Amino acid sequence: MKQNVQGFLVKEVNRLAATVERFAKQLTPVRTGRLRGSINFTPASLFPRVEVGPHTGYAVYVHEGTKYMRARPFMKYGAAFAQVGVEHQLASRLDEEFTRSFRYGGFKK
Repeated sequence: MKQNVQGFLVKEVNRLAATVERFAKQLTPVRTGRLRGSINFTPASLFPRVEVGPHTGYAVYVHEGTKYMRARPFMKYGAAFAQVGVEHQLASRLDEEFTRSFRYGGFKK
Protein backbone atom coordinates (compact mmCIF):
# COMPACT_ATOMS: atom_id res chain seq x y z
CA MET A 1 0.00 0.00 0.00
CA LYS A 2 2.71 2.48 0.98
CA GLN A 3 4.71 1.67 -2.15
CA ASN A 4 1.65 2.25 -4.30
CA VAL A 5 1.10 5.69 -2.81
CA GLN A 6 4.82 6.52 -3.06
CA GLY A 7 4.88 5.48 -6.71
CA PHE A 8 1.75 7.49 -7.40
CA LEU A 9 3.26 10.61 -5.80
CA VAL A 10 6.50 10.26 -7.76
CA LYS A 11 4.54 9.88 -10.99
CA GLU A 12 2.40 12.93 -10.24
CA VAL A 13 5.40 15.08 -9.29
CA ASN A 14 7.09 14.12 -12.55
CA ARG A 15 3.91 14.98 -14.45
CA LEU A 16 3.71 18.38 -12.75
CA ALA A 17 7.39 19.08 -13.43
CA ALA A 18 6.94 18.27 -17.12
CA THR A 19 3.98 20.65 -17.26
CA VAL A 20 5.96 23.43 -15.57
CA GLU A 21 8.81 22.85 -18.01
CA ARG A 22 6.46 23.01 -21.00
CA PHE A 23 4.78 26.26 -19.90
CA ALA A 24 8.09 27.89 -18.89
CA LYS A 25 9.57 27.10 -22.30
CA GLN A 26 6.56 28.67 -24.00
CA LEU A 27 6.95 31.84 -21.92
CA THR A 28 10.74 32.17 -22.18
CA PRO A 29 11.94 35.21 -24.12
CA VAL A 30 13.92 34.00 -27.12
CA ARG A 31 16.89 35.60 -28.77
CA THR A 32 19.07 32.61 -29.63
CA GLY A 33 17.07 29.79 -28.03
CA ARG A 34 19.83 28.82 -25.61
CA LEU A 35 17.83 29.84 -22.51
CA ARG A 36 14.72 27.98 -23.67
CA GLY A 37 16.76 24.89 -24.47
CA SER A 38 18.40 24.88 -21.05
CA ILE A 39 15.11 24.52 -19.13
CA ASN A 40 14.68 20.92 -17.98
CA PHE A 41 14.19 18.62 -15.01
CA THR A 42 15.50 15.27 -13.89
CA PRO A 43 12.60 12.90 -13.22
CA ALA A 44 12.13 11.78 -9.64
CA SER A 45 12.67 8.07 -9.11
CA LEU A 46 12.63 7.33 -5.40
CA PHE A 47 11.39 10.46 -3.62
CA PRO A 48 8.70 12.84 -4.91
CA ARG A 49 11.05 15.82 -5.33
CA VAL A 50 11.99 17.53 -8.59
CA GLU A 51 13.71 20.79 -9.50
CA VAL A 52 12.75 22.48 -12.74
CA GLY A 53 14.87 25.30 -14.10
CA PRO A 54 17.27 26.68 -16.66
CA HIS A 55 20.97 25.87 -16.56
CA THR A 56 22.48 29.02 -18.02
CA GLY A 57 24.37 31.61 -16.04
CA TYR A 58 22.28 34.53 -17.22
CA ALA A 59 18.83 33.02 -16.58
CA VAL A 60 18.50 34.74 -13.20
CA TYR A 61 19.12 38.15 -14.81
CA VAL A 62 16.43 37.56 -17.42
CA HIS A 63 14.01 36.21 -14.83
CA GLU A 64 14.60 38.83 -12.10
CA GLY A 65 15.70 41.74 -14.29
CA THR A 66 18.48 44.28 -13.84
CA LYS A 67 18.54 48.03 -13.60
CA TYR A 68 18.81 48.11 -17.40
CA MET A 69 16.30 45.40 -18.24
CA ARG A 70 12.82 44.65 -16.93
CA ALA A 71 12.12 41.33 -15.21
CA ARG A 72 10.58 38.56 -17.30
CA PRO A 73 9.64 35.87 -14.74
CA PHE A 74 9.03 33.00 -17.17
CA MET A 75 9.60 30.26 -14.55
CA LYS A 76 7.24 31.84 -12.03
CA TYR A 77 4.47 32.24 -14.59
CA GLY A 78 5.12 28.75 -15.98
CA ALA A 79 4.65 27.27 -12.51
CA ALA A 80 1.47 29.30 -11.98
CA PHE A 81 -0.04 28.14 -15.29
CA ALA A 82 0.89 24.53 -14.57
CA GLN A 83 -0.68 24.71 -11.11
CA VAL A 84 -3.96 25.94 -12.52
CA GLY A 85 -3.95 23.21 -15.17
CA VAL A 86 -3.02 20.31 -12.91
CA GLU A 87 -4.77 21.29 -9.68
CA HIS A 88 -8.26 20.12 -10.60
CA GLN A 89 -7.01 16.91 -12.24
CA LEU A 90 -4.86 15.85 -9.30
CA ALA A 91 -7.77 15.41 -6.90
CA SER A 92 -9.62 13.05 -9.22
CA ARG A 93 -6.47 11.00 -9.98
CA LEU A 94 -5.68 10.76 -6.27
CA ASP A 95 -9.21 9.57 -5.54
CA GLU A 96 -8.98 6.94 -8.30
CA GLU A 97 -5.60 5.71 -7.01
CA PHE A 98 -6.83 5.34 -3.43
CA THR A 99 -9.98 3.57 -4.59
CA ARG A 100 -7.96 1.15 -6.73
CA SER A 101 -5.41 0.62 -3.96
CA PHE A 102 -8.01 -0.16 -1.31
CA ARG A 103 -10.10 -2.31 -3.64
CA TYR A 104 -7.31 -4.59 -4.88
CA GLY A 105 -4.67 -4.46 -2.17
CA GLY A 106 -6.37 -2.83 0.74
CA PHE A 107 -7.23 -3.79 4.23
CA LYS A 108 -8.20 -7.35 5.19
CA LYS A 109 -10.22 -8.13 8.28
